[in-house]
Amino acid sequence: MQIDQSKIGEVTVITLNGDLDSNSGGNLKERFGKLFNEGVYEIIVDLRQVPFMDSAGLGHLVNALKMCVHHKGNLMLVGANESIVDLLRITRLDTIFRVYDSPEEAAVAFLP
Repeated sequence: MQIDQSKIGEVTVITLNGDLDSNSGGNLKERFGKLFNEGVYEIIVDLRQVPFMDSAGLGHLVNALKMCVHHKGNLMLVGANESIVDLLRITRLDTIFRVYDSPEEAAVAFLP
């Protein structure tokens, strides 16, 4: 999985390309760790190029969301495909994660 990082204003955008699963999730966990060490807790995760996510990948997102919220931030998702949305529904995490169509739309949700 490829991980790219950019900014929209003060919000960090993590763009993933490839499957988010038990094999690739460690790279994402490491990236989140670096962001948290830098004091970054307002994060958008762009999933538009993620064809598949398993429970391990979802676990990394949940743990990152917990850390963000604990530090008065948030983590929002962008572009989740139908299978990822189904995974969120099955696990009832669709009530926890906010999913947007674009990073720009998600970034607006961070504004006061």
